[in-house]
Amino acid sequence: MEAQSTKEFKITMKETDMLNAWLWDKHREDLQWRRVRLGVLPTKEMARMYMTILRWADAIVIHDGVVYIVEAKLRAAPGAVGQLKLYKKLLGNTLEFKQYWNWPVQMLLLSSVMDLNMAELASDEDIAFEVFTIEDVNRVRLETMQPVLMK
Repeated sequence: MEAQSTKEFKITMKETDMLNAWLWDKHREDLQWRRVRLGVLPTKEMARMYMTILRWADAIVIHDGVVYIVEAKLRAAPGAVGQLKLYKKLLGNTLEFKQYWNWPVQMLLLSSVMDLNMAELASDEDIAFEVFTIEDVNRVRLETMQPVLMK
């Protein structure tokens, strides 16, 4: 009989891990939605086809009278800036958020690493750039009794 080999399993961080930990740590008491469809709803007949082209923000948070549109990236790239700008525009056409159409909107790019070039680009476009590292995620995971993640 062959001896069973023991494999070491690593749990690595995903964008959703970072986003969920950040929301728990920073916005636990705030109204929030995750994986938010933005834009005009298609007709029922076209809905299936539109599912591939609809835009989805990672999160929307209401905090102190401001609507935050959040895009989470493990390593932020310039394309995320364009995504956030589009999401801000689409928010004004999303019927589910009609009550917030006249509220101030702040775009926020969440990243697990500091990239000075991306932080500067985000700032130039009036986008907040926030870093939430794997150490921050693991601190939250320990507080909530979840397994820690490996680098």
